[in-house]
Amino acid sequence: MIKKFVLLFILFSFSQSFSQSFNKAQLDSLYNLFTFIRGINTSDKLLKMVDENPAIKKCGMALVNDLKRNLQYFSSDQQNVLSKLLSRPELPKSLISPGGFFKIHYTTEGNDAIGYDVNLLAQALDSAYNFEVNYLGFLPPPSDGSEGGDGKYDVYVSNIGGIYGVTYFESMVASSNWQSYMDIHCNFNGFYTEGIDAARVTVAHEFHHAIQSGSYAPVSPAEPFRNSDLFFYELTSTAFEEFVFDTVNDYYAYMPDYFNHPENPLSVQNGYNIAIWNLYLQKRFGFEVIKRQWQLIPQNQALKAIALSINEVGSTFETELNKFGIWTYFTKTRAIEGSYFEEAANYPAIKITSTVDFNSSSQTYNMSMYPTANYFLKINLPSSDGIFNTIITNADWQKALNSGNEIVEFSYSIFSDTVSGEKNIDNKYSVSFSRDNQQFWGNAGILNDIVVYGDSSIYIPEIEDETFAFPSPFRYSVSESISLVFLSDEQSGKAIDLNIFSAGLQLAYTGKPIIKKSFIKESKRYCEIIWNGLDEDNKHLGSGIYIYVIKSGDEVYKGKLVIFND
Repeated sequence: MIKKFVLLFILFSFSQSFSQSFNKAQLDSLYNLFTFIRGINTSDKLLKMVDENPAIKKCGMALVNDLKRNLQYFSSDQQNVLSKLLSRPELPKSLISPGGFFKIHYTTEGNDAIGYDVNLLAQALDSAYNFEVNYLGFLPPPSDGSEGGDGKYDVYVSNIGGIYGVTYFESMVASSNWQSYMDIHCNFNGFYTEGIDAARVTVAHEFHHAIQSGSYAPVSPAEPFRNSDLFFYELTSTAFEEFVFDTVNDYYAYMPDYFNHPENPLSVQNGYNIAIWNLYLQKRFGFEVIKRQWQLIPQNQALKAIALSINEVGSTFETELNKFGIWTYFTKTRAIEGSYFEEAANYPAIKITSTVDFNSSSQTYNMSMYPTANYFLKINLPSSDGIFNTIITNADWQKALNSGNEIVEFSYSIFSDTVSGEKNIDNKYSVSFSRDNQQFWGNAGILNDIVVYGDSSIYIPEIEDETFAFPSPFRYSVSESISLVFLSDEQSGKAIDLNIFSAGLQLAYTGKPIIKKSFIKESKRYCEIIWNGLDEDNKHLGSGIYIYVIKSGDEVYKGKLVIFND
């Protein structure tokens, strides 16, 4: 049995429905946490918890909106304190952003004095709007009427204590549309990221919360967000920090929590710690798959929306979650330049879920895991053969929604021959992966930090030729590059000759790509090169069948691929 997962973020132990009321103990906990964060009270216990869990400081959306909807149930004294803290700040100065959508309320004096350039803040807000609305096509949040003095989106800059920012939801104006405003910290002193850079990522984060509930709120029950989906709201907003302001990297602060607990279900992650899930999806499929998930959210819980959106681009949740596991394996000292996450060297190393030793002719390991998670099993082979890591994935989102703490069983076997198992991992060992059914499961194998097998539909196609291309057909609207694989003993880093011809044998591309990596498949060593699908003028090719010719030393490899220029 794997370790019972721990909910580090205190809010996640409360209500799982926005319409459900809290009991007195929960109300007191909410009150104490909020007033501590706002600097109204002191608590060594809360100080320790906040210091150990930086995600608590990141965003106050869930906390303040739970306080607002339960305000009547607090004691009279508590209500008096909360009413003041939850009201729109009154600030003497204001500035309209250059794009005209935002009105910034601020002051240059007192406890709420802004500690960075308000004009740079206005530019950051417009950057978030231009990227998230004008470029990607998300619907903007609705106007709040005359609140704040006009119909522009109000941004307040004040001393909100120990949190970066908050999006406050006010009135529902249509079935999926809620009015809101945001309040961000006036200086960010002592935060992981400080000053204007902290302000930049905060407005990108909070503005996407405004979009999420402004135009994509749940229909039934009618609420600005589902507490059960908080991980999804926060991972999306945190990912947009990176999408809009790539150089700031505040999200690094929260990643260790996921990398230390990849075996925990997605829905109990705090969201800030797994923003890279959306970074992964964007690299695989583009922004449309992320946008599509939010179009599905009004009628569907987040896990289902994720699964449906991935199905629509021709893959499966289990396939992508397993491949995501491969990407998270190759970080820190294992990072491969040009592969997987662009900033992988700066990410933590994944914590192995379980480690076992293999020193016999065969061994079967019976284990269990939670749905919508990855299980990393490390098998120490005899010292001369190294280490085999396998990533087991269960993406049963239906089971996760029905019972988030239910476990699923599997067994994994390794054999000291190449005939007993289902897959060979080299010329000495084979493995088998047993589970109740294939649906919702994925599995990948990594021998001495070389991927030897993965999901066949996306990683290493199950074909017998000496060369192949994937994905094929290649769609510019879905993928950024094509992998060309050929049978060879060449080493990674070597330049080879590549020529692409049309079906009419017109030369479309010629170049010398570098061998990205080599791997073993069914006891044969293959090399992989990457082509971006562009011609000599860096333009898309037309739809059709193309012939590729790879020359490596004295060997020549030929193959066909199909391109769709959507």
